[in-house]
Amino acid sequence: GFYDQSCPSAESVVRRTMVDSFRRNPLLAAGILRLFFHDCFVRGCDGSVLLDRKPGGPIPEKESDVNNNSITGFRVIDDAKKRLERMCPGVVSCSDILALAARDAVWISGGPRWSVPTGRLDGRVSLATEADNEIPPPDLRIRDLRKAFLAKGLNTHDVVTLSGYSFTGAHTIGRAHCPAFEDRLYNFSATNAPDPTLNLSLLDSLQKICPRVGNTTFTVSLDRQTQVLFDNSYYVQLLASNGLLQTDQQLLFDASTAGLVRAYAADSSMFFRAFAKAMIKLSRVGLKAPGEGEIRKHCRRVN
Repeated sequence: GFYDQSCPSAESVVRRTMVDSFRRNPLLAAGILRLFFHDCFVRGCDGSVLLDRKPGGPIPEKESDVNNNSITGFRVIDDAKKRLERMCPGVVSCSDILALAARDAVWISGGPRWSVPTGRLDGRVSLATEADNEIPPPDLRIRDLRKAFLAKGLNTHDVVTLSGYSFTGAHTIGRAHCPAFEDRLYNFSATNAPDPTLNLSLLDSLQKICPRVGNTTFTVSLDRQTQVLFDNSYYVQLLASNGLLQTDQQLLFDASTAGLVRAYAADSSMFFRAFAKAMIKLSRVGLKAPGEGEIRKHCRRVN
């Protein structure tokens, strides 16, 4: 790999950091996956989502409407960076640490493992406005979701496989706040009624957890069968009309995506292989050329 000579222990340090963190909080794996997706969808995989606001500077990605109070895992990346700076100062980029951590999050949770292309440079710009414009919201129609992915060089196959960072596949180990899906419970498409495609048993359960007027900080597992295990149960649940988010369930009702949902539900090995391949593809989005980025000394601020 890229760090074989300059920092041979880079990947093992990130892996150990992830394992330690996962033991303390298994839900952290889903947070790291979401963090990686949200990073790559804005200015490419350059660690821009990790940057804090500068005094007098613009609002950064992490404080955007789409990210604020919904992405986690920053301390894990900071911890791995501190360990690596002691061993190999100024060598391993924060964007590479995040890419490696995302891979390890899947592996620790029981999912596939793949070789992560490394050698990324960290970006110097982080803007909340770009995050709000670029990251797909959870109620986006499949047609528009495909367009959003296509703009990043990703196809419909990748939509079903990868959109779980915010919506589907990786939601096999994720959670969602009540406001992300409450329209399906009470006012679907402005009808003042629940989404008719939602399983009635699930609807009753969700309305008890998320009352019409209630605490917006409550969260619900996106895969209620195997909450911290990375598997294909999420797709099995879609077949039973148990998709939590609107974007989830419409994957089964759109001709361009339904076949792949059924295939993943029937064959976990197929899903694992596809996920690893799509993650490598995603990790190459918007890479910085020499002169366009840097290797930060601290992941929360530029050098």
